[in-house]
Amino acid sequence: MNKDEIIPVGRITGVHGIKGEIKVALYGDLDGFEWTAVFITGKNRREEHRVLRVRPHKGALIFELEGYSTRSASEPLVGLEVSIRAEDLPELSEDEYYYSDLVGMDVWSDDGRHIGAVTNIIPTGSNDVLEVHGELGEVLIPAIEETVLKVDMENRRVTVRLLEGLLPGEK
Repeated sequence: MNKDEIIPVGRITGVHGIKGEIKVALYGDLDGFEWTAVFITGKNRREEHRVLRVRPHKGALIFELEGYSTRSASEPLVGLEVSIRAEDLPELSEDEYYYSDLVGMDVWSDDGRHIGAVTNIIPTGSNDVLEVHGELGEVLIPAIEETVLKVDMENRRVTVRLLEGLLPGEK
């Protein structure tokens, strides 16, 4: 892992209050993570900022960042991503993956059909959903034990069992 590599961990969804705080929807669970510094990334931007304060708020996190003390200063950040150094990511247990690990992986059915590539992970609360794009169009695959059979990190391949109705045009 490159020490300069940064990984997106959330999207800035809005500003909060008048003191420049930003609201961040995390892409995954980072409970207990020590927020000391983050990168604001996107639109040809990569700026590191010290985190002054972070707190939970309605399923998201509210960040107070050094250098952003007014609402008008923070408003241009909406839509950008919050990233951290890859080396700072907490270790995962077996069969756990970061969203950034899965995006771009090829998805194949257990009967040998190429479904496409993972383009996004959608958190739904109960389980995540893999958004896959390929020749069949968009396919949404719930990331549950019954459907995701194997994640092969080395070969960048996910093997899935297609439940009835998952493919476009199926009922």
